[in-house]
Amino acid sequence: MERSGTGRRSRSSRISLTPSRAQSAPLQTAAAIFVALLLAAEVARLTAAAQLSQTRPGLAERLAPNSPDVLLSTAMAEVGEAAGQGQLPAAATMERLRQLARSAPLHEQPLLVEAAIAQRSGDFARAETLLVEARRRAPRSAAARFLLAEIWLGQGRAVEGLGELAILTRVMRGGADSLAPALVQFARSPGGAEQLKGVLRSHPHLARPLLSTLAADPANASLIFDLAGVSVTQRGEPAPRWQGKLLDAMIAQGDYQNAYTLWRRLAGLPSGVKPLLFNGDLRAIPAPPPFNWKFASGGAGFAEPGNGAMRVLHYGRQDVVLASQLLLLPPGRYHFQAGLAGNPAPASLSWRLKCASGTTLLQLDVAKATGAKFQVPQGNCPAQMLELGGLDQDMPRETDVRIGPVAIERVGS
Repeated sequence: MERSGTGRRSRSSRISLTPSRAQSAPLQTAAAIFVALLLAAEVARLTAAAQLSQTRPGLAERLAPNSPDVLLSTAMAEVGEAAGQGQLPAAATMERLRQLARSAPLHEQPLLVEAAIAQRSGDFARAETLLVEARRRAPRSAAARFLLAEIWLGQGRAVEGLGELAILTRVMRGGADSLAPALVQFARSPGGAEQLKGVLRSHPHLARPLLSTLAADPANASLIFDLAGVSVTQRGEPAPRWQGKLLDAMIAQGDYQNAYTLWRRLAGLPSGVKPLLFNGDLRAIPAPPPFNWKFASGGAGFAEPGNGAMRVLHYGRQDVVLASQLLLLPPGRYHFQAGLAGNPAPASLSWRLKCASGTTLLQLDVAKATGAKFQVPQGNCPAQMLELGGLDQDMPRETDVRIGPVAIERVGS
């Protein structure tokens, strides 16, 4: 395990979330913002001493100059002033901190200041020793943990450094989400994914924001699968958020076939001929949208899966998509059929099928017909969205019906 001795390095090169010592501008910016937030919180906590020492420190010092609260408040105010001027604390300030350490040995602040000075001077071994002791005395100290992480990451001790940052996310505002961008960059670096897997095993709360952030870019698909150890979602379990986000990102790029291949893998479907429409019985199965049904629920109405049909309730007060599925129908002629049980209000529910480009292929009033033919044209229609919509009505009437099963059959070229 590598330890840095008394060699000197500039502050700008000490923190890195990559396995090597190479530094990148985006990460430096993220780290700078991160440490600023942490240290601001720490300063606020450190200056929360006795009321008198906060409001009238001069009087407090005259009345009780050796009080730990007064020593702490005065010394930390002086440390902050010196830091603002880019200087080390004055000798009188250091003497106050030493006096505080003698009178209140459980306070971690003297150790933090000594460690920061040692770190600034390049004595990272001493800084580490002081910070470990400060952390022992105050396990929730943001400054102690962050400065430790900074030292360890700068030395290439990624698992230890990331572990400290992971613990920090449990006590800081923003939690694990605030660390996700830096973890993404680390995951993309050479060798980073393997080290990060160990961190995720110890700190699983980091996985959700990390995978969700990675999922915004389809180029990260292999990395996501590597980190997630992907298994098929079981019945009754909601699909992880990153799955839908990654599929949506691929679809937004028009990469429909690869998105469908990935979806089949996530759904645990065997290879073979793909159906024209999936889950026509509208059952509650764990395969995620968009190539399985997406059911809506809200103030305008809802659709819920069943065995062979879905229950649909629409209040007629506004337009809403109640159920939808993305299709990949090749060019040709088709017949659409959807069963119906109940009496929907006229013009209350409508099936619509549109090309991804926006061209409407099918518009069917559920109250008038349960089936119709349509044509998928050659050219700019590689994917189609099938939707069951609830329609706004001039005189709203509640519609409560069961719809299904739904089927699409090819009837010609």
